[in-house]
Amino acid sequence: MATVLAQSAPAMAQDQDVEISPSAEATFGLDQLGLGSTIELSALGSRTQLTMPVPEGTTPAELTAIATVPAWLSRGWIDIEAAGRPLSRILLDNTAPTMPVSIPLFGAPIVDGAVTVDLWSTLISDDLYCPDFDANPVRLFDAVVTYNGTPSVPRTISEFLPPLLRQLTVFVPSEPDRDVITAAMSFTTSVVSYYGAQPVRVVVRPANELQGADVDGPFDRSVVLASNTDPGAELIYPDDQSPPRLFVTGSGTRLIDQTRLITSAISQLAVTTSALAGASAPSPILAPDVTTLDDLAIGTVTGIGSGSATASIALDQTRLGRSTSGLSVHLIGSYNPGPGSVTASIGGTTVADWAADDMGRIDRWIDIPDSSLGRVTTVDVTVTHPVNGALECGALVGAKVTIDGSTSVRSTKASPTTTLGFDSMPQSLMPRFNVALSDYTFADTVRAVTILNGLQRLSTRPLLPNAVSIDDALDSSDPTLIIAPGGDLPDSITLPLSSADGETFTVTGTENSAELSVDTQLPYAALQVAARNDAALMVASSADAPAELDRLLAWLDSDPTRWFELSGDILFSAPEIEPVSLSSNELASSETSTATDTEDNGMGRGGLIALGIGALVVLVAAAAALRWRLRSDRGGHRRGDTQAP
Repeated sequence: MATVLAQSAPAMAQDQDVEISPSAEATFGLDQLGLGSTIELSALGSRTQLTMPVPEGTTPAELTAIATVPAWLSRGWIDIEAAGRPLSRILLDNTAPTMPVSIPLFGAPIVDGAVTVDLWSTLISDDLYCPDFDANPVRLFDAVVTYNGTPSVPRTISEFLPPLLRQLTVFVPSEPDRDVITAAMSFTTSVVSYYGAQPVRVVVRPANELQGADVDGPFDRSVVLASNTDPGAELIYPDDQSPPRLFVTGSGTRLIDQTRLITSAISQLAVTTSALAGASAPSPILAPDVTTLDDLAIGTVTGIGSGSATASIALDQTRLGRSTSGLSVHLIGSYNPGPGSVTASIGGTTVADWAADDMGRIDRWIDIPDSSLGRVTTVDVTVTHPVNGALECGALVGAKVTIDGSTSVRSTKASPTTTLGFDSMPQSLMPRFNVALSDYTFADTVRAVTILNGLQRLSTRPLLPNAVSIDDALDSSDPTLIIAPGGDLPDSITLPLSSADGETFTVTGTENSAELSVDTQLPYAALQVAARNDAALMVASSADAPAELDRLLAWLDSDPTRWFELSGDILFSAPEIEPVSLSSNELASSETSTATDTEDNGMGRGGLIALGIGALVVLVAAAAALRWRLRSDRGGHRRGDTQAP
């Protein structure tokens, strides 16, 4: 059975506005519910389970979508069931490749603020076709869930966060202190983690805008953070019809304790409009060297198919709690007995294979090369049985493979110097890390919250940030995120892309380095991943151009999928061009330099022989029609000038 949970899958789609009609009807796109962009229904009998949150005071009415219909279909239908009781059957029309479908949700029981339905398809092929059922499932896309009713206004702290949250607004002082900044970072990341795949929009505003702020809608919430010697959390109602605002006060760790109350299990005890939380600092979860799929909340994985079947195991390093290397998996499971083969592969590359037999048991260790490890590494275990060519169409060999939840996963901690890049984030920052700010300002608070919430969307575990000064961060051996909008960084920090004067730049890879020069300075910014003292380092900085850094971060924040798509170790931004991911190793390994010519369109092209450094040349030339001069340095790293762009 395939299972889709609204609070478990990565947020992979851009946020949309919720539509609320005058008749108290609200509609949410499937992406807004954290259910991904497409629902796939297997043609081989397995079920797909959807779990949809239901706000208090509303009932789910229907799920509408567009269904794809295989060309070979003679007749077919989709069955919908809830709690073992049939809800509906939808007949599929084969006159067009797609058709609209409406799945009624009335009658589905609501349990713990959510409704769960099972969907599966039955497809019967035309006599003229011998279809590949594995390759032609029914897919539902552009799905929308409609809710009827009016969401209830929270009356207690335990009800403050609704099952569906569109926007969280956090008000902080215009001159926040370290305690407030840490509280804002901790609270927003805990909320993003709490809602999982729902693409909650997080907005930070200065407290002096609170008085004139609009009241929240039914799917919005506002929190006010302030330093005060009298700690506590209290709901304040702007009117009787709108959600309340939550005022959280305290100093030092007491302030952070109050923010943790809202997303913790103990919040269910806060059945009043005010509460005082005691000390609740979460202990960092130390990553074990050996764990199981059950312990990683992956559980048993099953695949079925015709002729072959694949069970896919997604190993997320954030679930492991650290950046890992030397990863191996002790596969325990079974498959339907018979001749054939069993393979374990990653991204289409086989890492192990063996003959299938009449026992149908899997009990084998496989090693995963470090070069194949990403933030999420999917191990596909496939059983293939030969098909007798004399069999008639439809009499294919059934295949099934199951990997048990007791399967062991063994790993060691990776050195940051060998795992540099955005794909090493945020697991390289676990279990705790520092957020170093050049100044404790409102603007830097917004920048820190924006980056941390993007990183949190990549993680299955809550991040544990702590605001410190840059000097304190450099004295520590903990992983660190540095916010330096002016680009003033200590000489002890070596970044993949650096500059001393804004005109001559050094690109430093793991083995080589390269230099390039420009004819004039550009106000550009970068988000980079590096290492220092065997600890991970992420740096957000600019060439004394904070506005350009803000543009880069706003671009990242506008579409949650962009965080998942980052590659390399440099995110580069300059005026009038879209930010782009670059790899310092590719840039520094370019062996040939070519002067770029300025054409009529103002873009430097030249015959870029080396794609790596040439890509950066073209980017900046496109922004300012500059002439670049490049000099490759194959003699090793440059450690001198380290002011970051």
